[in-house]
Amino acid sequence: MPAIHPCLYLLLLSAAVGLGLPGGALVVGAGALFGPGLGLLTVLIAQAIGLLLNWRLCRGLLRPKMERWLARTPKARRLEPLIGQPAGLKLLLLLRLALIPMNLVNAGCALGPTRLQPYALASLALIPRFALMVLAGATGAESMRGNLSPLSLTARWVAVAASAAVLLVVARRLQFSNTRNDQETRPPEKRLP
Repeated sequence: MPAIHPCLYLLLLSAAVGLGLPGGALVVGAGALFGPGLGLLTVLIAQAIGLLLNWRLCRGLLRPKMERWLARTPKARRLEPLIGQPAGLKLLLLLRLALIPMNLVNAGCALGPTRLQPYALASLALIPRFALMVLAGATGAESMRGNLSPLSLTARWVAVAASAAVLLVVARRLQFSNTRNDQETRPPEKRLP
């Protein structure tokens, strides 16, 4: 039996995500404490609650503080287009698949005119990332206890490699599609006589 109840862990992770704190170690820890199944379920529920809480806090109570933080954070300047105009689903998916800190993407979306529905829908793209992190935690914990067979370890590595390949292909297709759409919607350039 884990030292902490999954519901308490869920509340802790939700609060961390809601406040914009880095929670990667907590995601990996869920796998180590609860195994891959319950760990992933705990993480997915906590992340959903935390992302919604973060959205509400950034749009309301913490808005002035977040605007000051983004103004003085060099990485945040890259998100200025996201803050200035509503982000479409494709852009949000690319941001979710990129290895950009989640708190920057969350704050940029919440401070800008992006609607909650595409933001929440694009956040589903985080599921494979969380699954891999939880699996890493579970694998590490099982190997430390000596409960991991070579066959199980091989199967997990194959799953990790396959998931990474799928994410890479999806990200490239989205990027190509986004580039092609930009070229098609761009007004034709005027040529000088």
